[in-house]
Amino acid sequence: NDDTISTDVTTLAGSLLEKLPFEDGVFDTVIINQVLHHLADVLAPDRFKNITNLFAEIKRVLKPGGFVSINTSSHDQLAAYWFCVALPKAFATIKHRMPSLDEVRKRLEEVGFKDFTVLRDDKPLMGDEYWKYEGCFSEDYRSADSIWSLACDEEYA
Repeated sequence: NDDTISTDVTTLAGSLLEKLPFEDGVFDTVIINQVLHHLADVLAPDRFKNITNLFAEIKRVLKPGGFVSINTSSHDQLAAYWFCVALPKAFATIKHRMPSLDEVRKRLEEVGFKDFTVLRDDKPLMGDEYWKYEGCFSEDYRSADSIWSLACDEEYA
């Protein structure tokens, strides 16, 4: 047991499209897991403006020297999903909503993040579950996955 590690964890339900309800410089770490594509506004001239705004808010609430971890999929990772061939419209939609890794890097730099590293993991995002194709026949699986949830009726046929 390391007494220097805090176990004080805060969870909060709210909108990432609004100002985060915290004072400046209060968090050691912020973690974002597979969220960025949900923030894209595909009808706006700058469809990733909400992402830039979120990054600015994260920068604001992080303590100096704080750590942010962003887990997102690259376009190459999306294209490698075995089911994207069967769901071309859903795949095109999610790819349009998902910023490229270069776009993420650019947006982080715009709000003042420096000295960060982009790591790429080429393992399937869903681990061993990725290979269990029977999962796609489950409504629970399809509704929980961003690409499957965008599939149109003709793609299910």
